[in-house]
Amino acid sequence: MRGLWERLLGIDAPDWTRGGEWSLDWMSRPAGDRALLLIVLAAGVAVLLWTLYRIEAKQVSRGTRVLLFGLRVAALAIAAVMLLEPVMVLTKEEQQPSHLLVLVDTSGSMLLQDAWRDEARAARVSERLGLKGGAADLRRQSRLDLAQRVLGDDLLSRLEQNGDRIVHVHPFSERLQDAVGDVSQLSAHSGGEATAIGAAVRQALTAYSGSRLSGVLVVSDGQSNAGEPPVAAAQLAADAQLPVQCLAIGTVDGPRNAMISRIEVSPIAFARDDNTLSVHLQSRGMQDLPATLTVEKRIDGGPWQEVGREDLLLQLEGVIQTATFPFREARPSRVEFRASLTTDGSELTEDDNVAQAETQIIRQRLQALLIAGATFPEVQFLRNALMRDRGIELSSWLMSADRDYEHQGDIPIQRLPITREELDAYDCVILYDPDPTGFPPNFGELLTDFVSRGGGGLVYIAGELQTGRLFDAQLDPALSWLQLLPVVREPGLFRSAVQMQLSARQPWRLQVTDEGRRDPVLTFSDDAEANVQVLENLPGMYWHFPVTRPKPGATVLAVHGDPRMRNEYGPEVLLATQLVGPGRTMFVGFDSTYRWRFLDEQYFDGFWARVVDRAGRNKKLGGSYPFRLSTPRSSYKPGSTVKIIARFHNPDDVEANVGSLPGHVEQGDEDPQPIQLTPEAEPGVFSASFPVTRAGPHFIKVWMGDEAAGTNVRAATLPLDVALPNLEYENPILDRAALDAVAACTGGRSFDLLEADALAEAFKIGRVTHVLEDRQEVWDAPLLWASLFTCLCLEWVLRKRVRLI
Repeated sequence: MRGLWERLLGIDAPDWTRGGEWSLDWMSRPAGDRALLLIVLAAGVAVLLWTLYRIEAKQVSRGTRVLLFGLRVAALAIAAVMLLEPVMVLTKEEQQPSHLLVLVDTSGSMLLQDAWRDEARAARVSERLGLKGGAADLRRQSRLDLAQRVLGDDLLSRLEQNGDRIVHVHPFSERLQDAVGDVSQLSAHSGGEATAIGAAVRQALTAYSGSRLSGVLVVSDGQSNAGEPPVAAAQLAADAQLPVQCLAIGTVDGPRNAMISRIEVSPIAFARDDNTLSVHLQSRGMQDLPATLTVEKRIDGGPWQEVGREDLLLQLEGVIQTATFPFREARPSRVEFRASLTTDGSELTEDDNVAQAETQIIRQRLQALLIAGATFPEVQFLRNALMRDRGIELSSWLMSADRDYEHQGDIPIQRLPITREELDAYDCVILYDPDPTGFPPNFGELLTDFVSRGGGGLVYIAGELQTGRLFDAQLDPALSWLQLLPVVREPGLFRSAVQMQLSARQPWRLQVTDEGRRDPVLTFSDDAEANVQVLENLPGMYWHFPVTRPKPGATVLAVHGDPRMRNEYGPEVLLATQLVGPGRTMFVGFDSTYRWRFLDEQYFDGFWARVVDRAGRNKKLGGSYPFRLSTPRSSYKPGSTVKIIARFHNPDDVEANVGSLPGHVEQGDEDPQPIQLTPEAEPGVFSASFPVTRAGPHFIKVWMGDEAAGTNVRAATLPLDVALPNLEYENPILDRAALDAVAACTGGRSFDLLEADALAEAFKIGRVTHVLEDRQEVWDAPLLWASLFTCLCLEWVLRKRVRLI
């Protein structure tokens, strides 16, 4: 029967109508006023036609008139039907599976591992997830690992409800991503820099707007930090009467970990020296919790021995805690250090609670180069004293000697160094009244780099032959190394020859400053009172070389005892020292320390041994500064204030006249930002604060000397990371309340890992009734055209027969 209708109406019904229950409905495109108007017009036309036939066909029988009227009305009715454009609708109802959307958070916070402090709960969760290692194995799993495990067990299959639902798994972070075929593919989408739960829900509902949904499952830690509020997007699901269920991953404690970031110790140290080892700690999520730091050492592979132990309270995330331990070794050896941090045990991992470092203990055997302009008692006694010292290996060069002269020393040389590598073999260079014409052409540049960049020591001893001429020509570029010295000689402010001769008629003792009494160079006895007696009894000098003043930052150890040898800056300087970059320079303004041998030869030998050690120590220890740079935090954000700290390894190394340490901060192509580190209350500690406004790498440079020296000396540097805040790690704890709010506004609820089995029953919609329909236009069907033609033909024949045409 249906096939007959199809042929008569000229339509092709779809295949789905050929089986099962189906129905047919008629519809017309015009509706409302248009249809009513057509009905009224049809009635009016019918009345008009009947009236016309009564008048026109009076001679015709009543039956014939009725038949003609009927044919005309039928033709008009068929035409009216065609004008109404009728549509035949074929419908069929069938049961189809609904669509369930599973949105899995794959942002950066989902890669974190939680501490799971509650041991009992951790044991239950690990058992539920089938982790053979128990709570320890659970703590090694990231949040995304746990999400994959709980979804991959049998939860997805139970959510499918034996085919009643089609489950679509979509990863999301900043936005919704394409569906994955297997939960193991979620890891490939991990690491997003933000979480937008609201945007993911809205995008999912939009993407599946034409599908019959059974609900949405959000698997997340609840930390939504981008896009629209999740509750606002969930309201769309509520309006569509779709439940949103949430599976909470993580713990309210969040990730917890303490770690030893590094051990700081000099790679080389002298035997019998006091040294320090610094351990830097960081922690996350463990503020104000107790911990114990233990430092051990092992000498030449022997057994471990405890160096020290310190109980401390862990601080805020990002804060660097530093613990310092002193140590001293009596003989050369290889010393390994091991630092161990002990906490309550509930950490992400304890692998980073142990760190090791190593230092080489060496003898204090410095390499010294003595360059003398001419022979003099001071030179001869100094050379012999340094050659006798077992802690110094000496090479010497007498500039006034004949060509075939054999220069004396522990390591004889045939010429002065002419390359940076050759000069770098020495730790300290001693210049006694040198003749500048005897230097190699590039020696001044080599000497400047040796001190200011290599950390070498330079000791200058003034003499009567060349020193005056040297300082008179100090503007000569070849003599630029004179700027390294800790004193200044300005024209017009030094003494006349007559004044010098008057003062030199009698010996004058050194007037040792307070800084000089504390400096190791002038320490002849460990007993303070005995040392004062030695200083007061040292034989005086006759001649000296007058200078104007010490440089800013220089430490004056001794001045002239003659009250006439003064100027507007005070007594004339005879002994001074200064750090220049990582190196040290010393100025000795007289050449008669050999007279100290008259009191005791050990005073002369010990003084020069300490001078060489003081000047060359930094170079021997690797050419580093005697301080280390650090910041209280490991990283900073734009707009924050950075505090830079310079901590001297030995507070006694701080020059007494050093009121500040200059430096600057470099960032990209911008002009360096100058900083000035000033002393803190703690001895040997300098600090400064400065703002950072832009993200990117910054480099902090600090040096010794005046501010202008920064372009000429090698500075101590510290890289600083200034980065935009990573929203994923700002507060990486489980936000269960946010997930509860999202679920509650749609009539759903949030579940934790132990309740995951109940998720399948939380979605009530399974298969849904789907109505299929097919619309076919029938206004131009052959049946209608045939009927219209038949009516018109019959009316024409009948009218012809009764002679109405």
